[in-house]
Amino acid sequence: MEFSRSISLKRLTMTPIEQLTFLLRAVPITLSISLLSFLLGLTLGIIFSFIRIYGIAPLRYIADGYEKVFRSVPVLSIMFLLYFGLGGYIPIFKDSYLTSVIALGLVSGANQSQIFRSSIGSIGRSQMLAATSLGLSSFKALRHVILPQALFLAVPGLGSEIALLIKDSSYSFIIGVLELMKHTDILRAATRSLVFPYIASALIYVALTFPLATYLDKWGSKKKRELGL
Repeated sequence: MEFSRSISLKRLTMTPIEQLTFLLRAVPITLSISLLSFLLGLTLGIIFSFIRIYGIAPLRYIADGYEKVFRSVPVLSIMFLLYFGLGGYIPIFKDSYLTSVIALGLVSGANQSQIFRSSIGSIGRSQMLAATSLGLSSFKALRHVILPQALFLAVPGLGSEIALLIKDSSYSFIIGVLELMKHTDILRAATRSLVFPYIASALIYVALTFPLATYLDKWGSKKKRELGL
């Protein structure tokens, strides 16, 4: 990473393989940001989707407000607010990596909440009534009957959300995270090339997002047919 932290003003000569290798070193950071923010969003999405459907009125209003705000505000604005604004008061937001994860996770939670609400709506309330009539508590019915089916129905949408998070993780470079886009900018400055670094990073993003989203979409559709959902 020494090359990432210190760049000579003299133009560097690197072969395409060396440039690609340098970009690939940033992929684990990009994927870790995407995965952690997805898991945060998954937790928030499940909680708020159930609140919107089954919660009491005041909690439903809070969940609805959360969805509307974080689906409307650009993720870059949230990153700036947390890092440059709240970072001066809350220590966790002084860390650019954690700030990126939290900002992306908050936005993803709002998106995933809508995905899960749509999935739960497809199941219908009749299954909840059937589960409770058999003696299950509402919590157990949600956990053992509704949630497992909702997860299968949500898989195609969640695949698209993961792909979106991988792309949106590129915003992290603006607050100093050494992810793929930051490495691209470093390489551009070091080699003074405006073509290869951006084409190579674009192809890496395609390789990271397209196969994953396509596979999850097909897998989710297959599972839904198998389960008759």
